[in-house]
Amino acid sequence: MLEEYSDFCYDQVGAYVLPYMDSFEGIRPQLPRAGIDVSLPEYVSMMAFSALVGSAGSFVILSVILLISAGLAGIFMAMAFSIVIGGAMGVGFYVYPSLQVKNRASRIEDNLPFATMYLATLAGTGTSVPMIFNNLGDADEYGELAEEANKIYRDIDSFGMDLSKALQRGAERSPSDDFKELLWGMDHVLTTGGSMREFLDQRAASYMDDYRRRIEEFSDQLSLLVEMYITLVVVGSIIFTSMSIVMSTFTNFAPETIVFIQTVAIFLGLPVISMMFVVMIDGISPGGID
Repeated sequence: MLEEYSDFCYDQVGAYVLPYMDSFEGIRPQLPRAGIDVSLPEYVSMMAFSALVGSAGSFVILSVILLISAGLAGIFMAMAFSIVIGGAMGVGFYVYPSLQVKNRASRIEDNLPFATMYLATLAGTGTSVPMIFNNLGDADEYGELAEEANKIYRDIDSFGMDLSKALQRGAERSPSDDFKELLWGMDHVLTTGGSMREFLDQRAASYMDDYRRRIEEFSDQLSLLVEMYITLVVVGSIIFTSMSIVMSTFTNFAPETIVFIQTVAIFLGLPVISMMFVVMIDGISPGGID
């Protein structure tokens, strides 16, 4: 789907964006690390085409709405809003690869301790390194790590790349520094003739220690967030309800208005705040194996 859309966008605006490729060179190394399998010109074409379509579409919709409510001034307001929307879409495309790199790195590092133990077990049975990555790629529970392993095995099996070069290429496109270090270490062990199982056992122990440390840090952060949640949501809602009733006696607001404000705050505001806490906790929690 992404490849088809990128091809379509390149056909439409590729000739116009090619002269500006130098301005987007910073995105090029991020694309493979983000798992975005399109070339830089195709990605920039998607950025430009999507921003143009989003800006034009929002201008048409907003101009109709604002023309009715604000007259001719609504056209200028719609133009201003459409420029902002198009610019926001362009910025979103520009920063998305770097955000995706960070997300993939986090997911890889969450599973890396367990995957490394799995690799060490396979190495201890005498399984060859290419087949180790083939087996890891078949283990869907390792998520992004399985995808990276599949790419390494594909380079060896389908493209005929030698093992050392495949490991080096895998390290270059990896979004995770820890996984990159692991691949370079495996390449060094193969070059020097060391014990692959011993190396992987050592790395697994190191990654597991780091994982335990992150679990402890998350536990401390979770305790703080729970206290914040209780204070903001539970106690805060009680205080807000009580204060709104008291303030209504000093204002000219009708009782129905106060009830409406309280209803919106409780049935809309509290779920939104709770969802924000859920997203925040999910973002900082170590994932581990799903």
